[in-house]
Amino acid sequence: MKRLSPLFPLLLIAGMLAGPARAETGYVTDSCTIPIRRGTSTRYKILLMAPSGTPLEILESSSAEGYAKVKTPEGTVGWILSRYLMDQPAPRDQVARLEARIATLEEENNSLRGQAGALDASRAELARCGEEVADIRRAAAQALAIEQENRNLQRETALARDQAAHLERENASLRKESQRDWFVAGAGVGFGGLLLGLIIPNFSWRRQRRRWEQF
Repeated sequence: MKRLSPLFPLLLIAGMLAGPARAETGYVTDSCTIPIRRGTSTRYKILLMAPSGTPLEILESSSAEGYAKVKTPEGTVGWILSRYLMDQPAPRDQVARLEARIATLEEENNSLRGQAGALDASRAELARCGEEVADIRRAAAQALAIEQENRNLQRETALARDQAAHLERENASLRKESQRDWFVAGAGVGFGGLLLGLIIPNFSWRRQRRRWEQF
């Protein structure tokens, strides 16, 4: 039995006087390293210290000594106390993996949120493009209607030009006929005046001759 230090009562009294106000809470960590030895006792040399959570391949077990023959991921073969082996990884490692998984999921979630925002922006852009396409279609329809109206106007203008040319030709023909009629009428008047000029003097001379004959 170990002998107590003479200062132990003083330390105990000091601890009681300090009271719970100075007490601190500590948590035992599961982080540790376990020796892997060359043989099945502490007399054998330690080959390496395996950190907690290291996966080991169990090659054989020795229940008498309480050791198991294992192989590390690096290929080192040695013996370790069986009581330090568990069927599942250490809780600390599981928590670390879960935290890593949570971090990965959060990154994926943030990425998906970003993709959702990009999809929303793409939908808005598509909607805007759809509106622009609708406007372009309406403008194209109006342009086609205007073009068709212009064609109709061009046909009507061409028809009006043809009618105007036809009327021009008719007017020219009528002017020529009118000029010819006026020429004929003028010629008739001139000829009639010439006849009258020839007949009237002769008629007057005859009347005067008759008067002379009466005397």
